[in-house]
Amino acid sequence: GCQQSFDAMERGLEAFAKYVPRDVVKMMLSGAMGRSSIMAWKTVSILFADIAGFTSICETTQTEVLVNLMADYFQAMCEEIVLTGGVLDKFIGDCVMALWNVPLQLPGHPSAACRAALTMQQRLVQHNERWTLDGLPELRFRAGLNSARVLVGNYGCDYRINYTALGDGVNLASRLEVSNKAFGTVVMVSESTMEGAAAEFVFR
Repeated sequence: GCQQSFDAMERGLEAFAKYVPRDVVKMMLSGAMGRSSIMAWKTVSILFADIAGFTSICETTQTEVLVNLMADYFQAMCEEIVLTGGVLDKFIGDCVMALWNVPLQLPGHPSAACRAALTMQQRLVQHNERWTLDGLPELRFRAGLNSARVLVGNYGCDYRINYTALGDGVNLASRLEVSNKAFGTVVMVSESTMEGAAAEFVFR
């Protein structure tokens, strides 16, 4: 009866939340966010985290083993993102893209993004210790962070809509992640993120 229908709806919403950020689902259900593709300018902090040497890891690791390893990796990284108030935007291959200060406001979002990058790194060290004991490859990531005014909202078409961010500020975060390789660094932040998090973190 009603209880079965309610349980089915709850299971459906839980499944839906695996494809769309949970806060976005809540806002859609409450009517605070429509299904249109209209986007709005918002100031957010953006993180890109990409696994170093992933191509060679793919070439030397069995597919089934790699899938399970990546699931473990993504779970750990996303937990740290959510714990700091962030929203997982998407996976791009082995890359994680995350946002802070959307869809709900988060004071001090540059600091939150920096905190996530550091706790993700600490969490990865712990996982690597276990993975190497199991004979699995060690993973390392490089991250780029930027805080900027970008377009945020539902983006796509009638067949598929993603909640995401677009703009030069997003591109800069991605380029900072790539620049780590040239400078031998692990986490690189923009000037705007550094200024927003200067009270809590030391930068060089």
